[in-house]
Amino acid sequence: MRGLWDNEQPVSPSLLRSALALAGGFLMLTTIVMLVLAGGAVLAGHYVVAGLQFAFGIAVPFAIWLGLRIMADMLVMMHRSHDSLDGIEDALTSRAAPTPRPVHANAPGAERAGDDGPAYPAEE
Repeated sequence: MRGLWDNEQPVSPSLLRSALALAGGFLMLTTIVMLVLAGGAVLAGHYVVAGLQFAFGIAVPFAIWLGLRIMADMLVMMHRSHDSLDGIEDALTSRAAPTPRPVHANAPGAERAGDDGPAYPAEE
């Protein structure tokens, strides 16, 4: 999976679960606030309002958390299946993975990287 800032940096499923746990904590805090408000409505004698606050205080944050959990699981599954399909494609087409070019080759005929700046006569 790709990271937020670096498009080539993979995001681990454990990091995604940690983010989901953090969002779940905030949703739990929302549930607690709604239940306290429902208790206040019961003490004030507004039983219908208290029932609605109780129901929505549990149902809405749980539905949001469940939706986030499903999307996170789908994202992990899609990236794992994509990686597996890439491996199967490489195996079936007998393509070897291209070897990366060394960044700093010590050979005299080494190619210059395109973003190293201008080529001065002393360097050539």
